[in-house]
Amino acid sequence: MSTRAILAIRLPDETIVATYLHFDGYPDHVMPILTTGYVDPDEAIELIQAGEIRSLLPRPALPEYFETSRQTNELKSAAELPALARYLNAEHVYLMNENGWTHQKA
Repeated sequence: MSTRAILAIRLPDETIVATYLHFDGYPDHVMPILTTGYVDPDEAIELIQAGEIRSLLPRPALPEYFETSRQTNELKSAAELPALARYLNAEHVYLMNENGWTHQKA
């Protein structure tokens, strides 16, 4: 069974770029990887824009992306994240903003 999640970043214009994480999306696994390996917003954007993620591994390992995936989701605001989480059946939402990574149960 998988623990699905959304990884997202808030851009300076307040829009959100988000992608899907399929396996091991629980906070004890994901937060240490994000808060130590993807601290720079440019690295977070690169992680998210590369497509849907099958599994996220600690750096220096690369994430495992699906060979075929949907495009990265572009949302008008963070208020749209809960609807995206429901659509993708995600249990957790991770959002990078100006203060770093946050976690929210979907």
